[in-house]
Amino acid sequence: MPSYSSQFPDPIALITAKSGDRVNVMTAGWTTPVSSNPPILMVSIAPQRYTHDLILESREFGLSILAEDQKHLSELAGTLSGTKVNKIGRPEFELIEADKIGAPLIAGARAWIECSLDSHHTVGDHTVFYGKVLKTTFDNTKSPLVLFFRKYYGLGEVKGLYP
Repeated sequence: MPSYSSQFPDPIALITAKSGDRVNVMTAGWTTPVSSNPPILMVSIAPQRYTHDLILESREFGLSILAEDQKHLSELAGTLSGTKVNKIGRPEFELIEADKIGAPLIAGARAWIECSLDSHHTVGDHTVFYGKVLKTTFDNTKSPLVLFFRKYYGLGEVKGLYP
């Protein structure tokens, strides 16, 4: 039986974090803006994920919202464990230097968001991290990769404008 969460279309983001010489990248679908002023977003990460503790230690993280041609990066970052494999060191990941945080960002993405950790809370079986947005950069020529009901999609045609 599908879970309730599979009914929400999610942009696919790769979360990057760095603490000391340890760096990791992970796939996250549970990300969303929660405040415009100040700009704050949230990411929900299970405590057993390697990136979880890197964020707690460094108090910052990056989001690279994948472009629709980057499905392979979503799968790679989401199926390997950072405790066993240096995912971010693999040749498939082309990195770019962030301006405001120590963690790298993923080249070729639709958007990049650099965050400092504002707060975090345990909610059920995940930790919700609230990140204060320090910098946002985007490429309007690219469409985001979206996951819905465990299938990848692009956005498709425009149906209209929001009023």
